[in-house]
Amino acid sequence: MLETTPEDHAAVLRRARAGDTDAFGVIVRAHQAAALRLATIITGDSTEAYDIVQEAFIRAYHGLSGVREEDALRGWLLRIVANQAKNSQRSRWRRERRYERQAALRPDHVAGAEERALSDLDAGVLLDTLSDLALRDREIIALRFFGGLSEAEAAAALGVAPGTVKSRTARALSRLRHRLGDSMEASA
Repeated sequence: MLETTPEDHAAVLRRARAGDTDAFGVIVRAHQAAALRLATIITGDSTEAYDIVQEAFIRAYHGLSGVREEDALRGWLLRIVANQAKNSQRSRWRRERRYERQAALRPDHVAGAEERALSDLDAGVLLDTLSDLALRDREIIALRFFGGLSEAEAAAALGVAPGTVKSRTARALSRLRHRLGDSMEASA
């Protein structure tokens, strides 16, 4: 059962810092859904997102001493998840680029690479459209709307000013609306 008062949350964090794995389990259960949404939005792959979240929580467990106060915990955890997801995306991009270079030497395998890249995308229109956005746009949308962070929390998680979060969010949403409009016209 998850504790609900701020005092309970602070006590859980103190116990987790002291190595209590049950207390850390409470933290994981409280933030796992938001972490999975964030990783899925950034990567466009729910299976990969699950692996990323597992790795992020392992890193978080080992770095709990870095959290100064319970109020910052959610942003700190989601920042770890976002960084893991971005690192995964970079690794995937490097693997795909290496495969594309190798496939260019073997023209009979090029179509297979395209089919595999397409099969990695989620079937939903929104997730497809989000995956077309730049990583920076996906990250801010995921933190703000799928992670549920306020502008101030997202700013702390990203290490930027709240005004920067506000402007990045506005630009990312504008690009998302434009792409969604294009997707709707194409499917009509």
